[in-house]
Amino acid sequence: MAANLTRTTCIFLLAFILLLPPDMLLGEPYIAFREGYKCSTCHVNKTGGGKRNEFGALYTQTDITPLMQEASDRAMDFSPQIGPSISLGADLMAVHEVHFAVDKELEGKTYKKDGQNSFDIHSGNLYLEADLIPEVLSLYLDENVTPSGASSREAFLLLQSLPNQTYLKAGRILLPYGIRVWDDGTFIREATGFNFDNQDLGVEIGIEPGNMALSVALSNGTQGSRDRDSNKQLSSVGTIYIKNLLAGGSFSLNNSQGVKRVAWGPYAGLRLGPLTLLSEADWVRDSGRLEQNQFIFFTSLNYWYQQSVNLRVAFDFLNPYDDLEEDERSRVTLGLNAFLTPYLETSATYRMSDSIPQDIPGNADTFTLALHSFF
Repeated sequence: MAANLTRTTCIFLLAFILLLPPDMLLGEPYIAFREGYKCSTCHVNKTGGGKRNEFGALYTQTDITPLMQEASDRAMDFSPQIGPSISLGADLMAVHEVHFAVDKELEGKTYKKDGQNSFDIHSGNLYLEADLIPEVLSLYLDENVTPSGASSREAFLLLQSLPNQTYLKAGRILLPYGIRVWDDGTFIREATGFNFDNQDLGVEIGIEPGNMALSVALSNGTQGSRDRDSNKQLSSVGTIYIKNLLAGGSFSLNNSQGVKRVAWGPYAGLRLGPLTLLSEADWVRDSGRLEQNQFIFFTSLNYWYQQSVNLRVAFDFLNPYDDLEEDERSRVTLGLNAFLTPYLETSATYRMSDSIPQDIPGNADTFTLALHSFF
């Protein structure tokens, strides 16, 4: 794509993709919400993200109608198993991003930034699961292997098949909180701090009886580094599934380095035929050495077309300081996700951003083309 690609060209390209004839069109939480599945239905990690379990892998092979059907028929021959008790998984997302120029004025001062475009890898992870005692005890590793450098994302022991569908995790874990959307750039992931870059050392216990799921974690509260005091972070998330509706809430408390942070908020999902609506609101309060009250909101409407294409409109909102006026930030995202094969997805997104003039990156619209391979 040319370096001087214009905003109009990107919008036209996205519109062209969305208006392709049906026969040319072609995991995110919207899939689980749409199907009424718990995160643990498809993922080894009970609260979502990371390696798919056997059902999650089978779902993309049998319940998705990919565009490249002839090539996809061969996907049934693929197996991530490298032994009777050991299996692998992976995620790799290669992207081309266009950041448009910014030109804003405030009180006679002009804030400018030239546009740019670049190729990058948004995610690159390898997963390993070892069933030490099948369906009872397993060892799970999630390693980040992007060009920025290798690092451990998760490494834990999982004890399951306990009474009342209870499980226990111990080690380096992603903390349970909110909707675990793929995009860490959304405000509900970025501003709350509960994202794929925020792990911690601790334990998590969960229970999933019937149409309910509850997970509670106790961790150091230091984002993966060793603890230097006796304080611990509490993180929790709970969901109830009722026919076409699910409702849940999250709560977290952490007292670290002189700052006490309390975060809480509800979320919900509604399914109406091919439409799926997701919403989450969060309130985050920091007190002590730092005083700050934040309000965060996210909602997205997804349209699932012919078992292979998802069209999405999303709205992202952040009020970083409740006591200040006109500091709000918002974004509107238009997107398309299409399954080419059971293990290859492509997407095109256009994000319109609005922030205070001094926040130059926060005012830059972006257009992203991506290829995402996973198993």
